[in-house]
Amino acid sequence: MLNIYTYAPLFNAYFESLGLQPENIIYSDYTSSELYRAGASRGAIDPCFPAKIGISHVYNLIQEKHRKKPLDAIFFPMYDVLHTSLLKVVGTNACPTVTATPETVKAAFTKENDVFVENKLKYIDPVLNFADRKLFAHQMLQVWQPVLGLSLEENDRAVESGFSALKEYETGIRKRARQVLDQLEQDDRIGIVMLGRPYHHDPGLNHEILDEFQKLGYPIFSQNTLPVDEDMLERLFGDEVRAGVISSPLDITDAWKNSYSCSTNHKVWAAKFTARHPNLVALEISSFKCGHDAPIYGVIEGIIEQSGTPYFCFKDLDENKPSGSIRIRVETIDYFLRRYREEVIRKRKAEQEIAAQLAALEAQLKNENPEVGDELTQAGVENESCDPEAQRVAAD
Repeated sequence: MLNIYTYAPLFNAYFESLGLQPENIIYSDYTSSELYRAGASRGAIDPCFPAKIGISHVYNLIQEKHRKKPLDAIFFPMYDVLHTSLLKVVGTNACPTVTATPETVKAAFTKENDVFVENKLKYIDPVLNFADRKLFAHQMLQVWQPVLGLSLEENDRAVESGFSALKEYETGIRKRARQVLDQLEQDDRIGIVMLGRPYHHDPGLNHEILDEFQKLGYPIFSQNTLPVDEDMLERLFGDEVRAGVISSPLDITDAWKNSYSCSTNHKVWAAKFTARHPNLVALEISSFKCGHDAPIYGVIEGIIEQSGTPYFCFKDLDENKPSGSIRIRVETIDYFLRRYREEVIRKRKAEQEIAAQLAALEAQLKNENPEVGDELTQAGVENESCDPEAQRVAAD
């Protein structure tokens, strides 16, 4: 749950490198209405549904997983500072509600009687900083040395294995995202970028909205794993870098100055990426009472719509799942996107026809008058290096 959707590869590799067998690393089930109701009797955390389900997930581990196969410890870390590939951001902090959720969950299971002690379970919820690897290694050592008896060297090696696995995972999924994106361009199809937080990958928290779109043939891209290949970034952001608007394709200072929340920063950058790619549209997902999302609703919508890119949103999601209205909205969006795809195809064909006509005219002029042909070639070279806006006007 929560940021485990980002860091599961890191923790899996960390524990496996210390000798834990993969089958002994147990996760709670995906969120569902049944899972939520089963654990909700122990109380609730008020701010948002993703925080509320913390109690239910720990309850699931104790009452379901522990009964089937005895567990030794429940690991529910408090994510403090996260990692990012973006540049010139103020900070990369996790949501404070997300950070504190493991502590409030612990209170729910220990206030009247200590459920962990009764079940012979250790509850481990250290504060972790993923941006400072040395600090992260120290934090993990402090927690796991008494439990696993590991040495400093073993811990350092396990941390390196964890971060290597995380990098390999991110690289692999970005490579796959690039392949899908290239295929969309080739087929003149549309893909959807989910602008949401890591926990919105959970089908119980996104109410299977993403599944509904995938059934209709729209591939879903995560805001954290869009491709960052140099040629792609140059194509989408190169003109702005050369104009001095931003210092790097991974710079969001032009759109968002208060860049201290990691997920918010990623959402802003993904919105910029989506707005600049003709085969992508934006789908923003937000949970009810999200204090970090509320201030940037207008920012995200402005970034997307300024480019003429379609923007859709499902905001204020909570424990209620209005399946009927969700399907109707998805079908309505699908209808609009089919019309939008027709427009994308029409524009692409028009561009190709103009390019073909210009090439034919140039070839004709070269044959009729070689000197004019040389001048046209030189003009073409100069045109390639001129201002992009001037090129667009010339094309029109």
